[in-house]
Amino acid sequence: MSDKLQKYLAAGTAAAEPEQIVVEVDGEEWSVRRLTTMDLRRAYEVAYNDDGTPKGNFNDIDAMIVKATEHEFDWKNIELLKAYNCVTKNELPPRMLNDPDHYAILAKAVRNFKETKEELLKEAKNSSGETAKQAG
Repeated sequence: MSDKLQKYLAAGTAAAEPEQIVVEVDGEEWSVRRLTTMDLRRAYEVAYNDDGTPKGNFNDIDAMIVKATEHEFDWKNIELLKAYNCVTKNELPPRMLNDPDHYAILAKAVRNFKETKEELLKEAKNSSGETAKQAG
C-alpha cells in the first residue's frame, strides 16, 4: 500500500479533535474550531438553494459561525431563538452580534482560520515579550 493511501486511511479512521482557537468577541472568549471542507460545503448547502438564491434569513458565513462554535455554545437553545425571534440557529449570529466589528471577528476566524491563528500567536508572542522586558 502506498504511503499516501496509508496517510488518508489513518486520517479517515482517527478520531482526531479538530484544531481550535480562542478569539475575544464583545468581551467574551469564543472557541472557534477549524472547519473541514465538508463543513464548508454543508454551510453553503444549508444557506442556498441549487440556483444560488438564499434559503432563509442567513448566509453561509452565519452557518459557518454556528458550526465552528457549536461545541461550546448552545445555538439551538429555544429561549435564545425566541429572544431573537429566529426560526433556525443559523439566523442568530448576525442578530446576536449586531455590532459589525464583533461579527467580523468570528467571520474572519471561521473563514481564515490559519491566518487568524497566526495573528493570535504573533500577538501572544509580542505581549509576552513586552512583559518580560518590563519585568526585567
